Amino acid sequence: MDYHTIDCRDQGLPSVPNPFPLDVRKLLIADNNIQAIPADFFIFYGDLVYLDFRNNSLTSLEEGTFSSSTKLVYLDLSYNNLTQLEAGIFKSAEKLIKLSLGNNNLVDVDEAAFENLEQLQVLELNDNNLQSLNVAALEALPSLRTIRLEGNPWVCDCDFANLFSWIQDNASKLQKAKLTAVVPHSPVPQLKFFLTKAFAFLTLALSLSCLPHACLLLMNL
Repeated sequence: MDYHTIDCRDQGLPSVPNPFPLDVRKLLIADNNIQAIPADFFIFYGDLVYLDFRNNSLTSLEEGTFSSSTKLVYLDLSYNNLTQLEAGIFKSAEKLIKLSLGNNNLVDVDEAAFENLEQLQVLELNDNNLQSLNVAALEALPSLRTIRLEGNPWVCDCDFANLFSWIQDNASKLQKAKLTAVVPHSPVPQLKFFLTKAFAFLTLALSLSCLPHACLLLMNL
């Protein structure tokens, strides 16, 4: 391990320790009990390229936390307790290539959450509590190659129609083959349908003014 790398994994830390060398490039701080990333963290450690913050206790990201993260390429915030992503939260991290947000408690992702991430290639949103996702958030990522969406309680309603259409057009980017969506107000309890990479049977064109029963039609194709 070179001197630009600091390993603080699995130390039972309740907060981000300091100080670090100002020229640290890679920080491994996974498997602790840290509840917040200091708002001024990247002001002091703007040379960071790789930040592994998974499996901590983060519940939110303060506005401006990543305002000086212009060199950051890899960010892993998976296995925390994040519930929402606000507009522009990562906009200064314009060199990000991989962003891992899986296994949180996300219920809301603002349509501008990934603003300015034009180099992002891998986005992981799997295993959260997302019932819907504004397609504008994904359309803001021109370099996206891989996305994980599985493990969310998607609700098959009119809002889902837009996401469904995006999935059809970008099937090759889905890392996992199967997504599950619950049909609301169904006479059959917990009625679900599955989206797979075999999209041939999912050729039904959904209107933007769809009705919930359109999801039932999908199940019969």
